[in-house]
Amino acid sequence: MRLPIQPKPRSLAIDDWTDCEPFVENTRAVLIHRVRHVGFHKISDKWPAHLAVHAWCGTAYTGLKKFTFLDEPPHGRLLCERCEAIAVKHDQPSAERLVGRHVHLGKVVAQQSCLHHEEQQS
Repeated sequence: MRLPIQPKPRSLAIDDWTDCEPFVENTRAVLIHRVRHVGFHKISDKWPAHLAVHAWCGTAYTGLKKFTFLDEPPHGRLLCERCEAIAVKHDQPSAERLVGRHVHLGKVVAQQSCLHHEEQQS
């Protein structure tokens, strides 16, 4: 299922997608995100073309091979809580409405590890 998406304002892409699957999985990321904008970029003949994928939460990825656009988040995976909240706030259908089942939401939190390591050494 493809949903309409809007081009990124002031986009420098040579082609802005007008529709896309609603979710994107990046092989280098933990969360599944909601797609907001996708643009196809070609800087010069020296560099290969690539996609720029922007999520509702503000996360952006570039590349070609590391993305999988999805009709629904895989079972057992977490959908970005911030993406979902912002997409729904902007009148997008909820993930649960799109896929017809409960979708688990989550977030990734940075955790300081050096202090914990120093405490263990004392």
